Amino acid sequence: MPMHDGGEYAEAWRRIFERRSSTPPAPTSTLGIVGTSRRDGNTAMLADAVFRRLPSSRLANLADFSVAPYDYDHRHGADDFIPLARLMAEAKTIVFATPVYWYAMSAQMKAFVDRLSDLTETHKPLGRALAARTVFVIATSTYGMPAYFERPFAETADYFDMRWGGVLHERFDEDRVLTPDMDMRAQAFALHIKASEGRA
Repeated sequence: MPMHDGGEYAEAWRRIFERRSSTPPAPTSTLGIVGTSRRDGNTAMLADAVFRRLPSSRLANLADFSVAPYDYDHRHGADDFIPLARLMAEAKTIVFATPVYWYAMSAQMKAFVDRLSDLTETHKPLGRALAARTVFVIATSTYGMPAYFERPFAETADYFDMRWGGVLHERFDEDRVLTPDMDMRAQAFALHIKASEGRA
């Protein structure tokens, strides 16, 4: 994935990470966006089990960024949503990670997904740049995943002409305990993601 001349990609990372005084990382082929109320909870644990097997990948936790709710008057241009959207357009693969809260995605993830409306209104070229990316979801719960849970993600991917890759869902019967079977499925999901990158 090429760096832009003048460093548009580097500038996006600089803007996002400057509040934490971090060095911008190298470009990634797989970008993970985590939306959860616990940094060290089940969703983060499962996402890490997948991403540690993906070279040239990075997880971005929405808790580290400023993403305002969708606003019809677009008064939120100074937050981190557009820089994150640029990073999505730079990646080959996008993975959303969220717990199942009340049969749906987390509030953090829903706020981020709602902001994709900006890419159909004030930033249409960036929205079109998402085409041909592949989208996956990592989900966790304590009671199971409703059949309709993946539909908002799959239909959002379709709207932006992205490919739908599927969901890895794990039910955590014991909090923060990733079993060997879960870890094996995380490894298989990572291989599935790698295979999709080869088709991109």
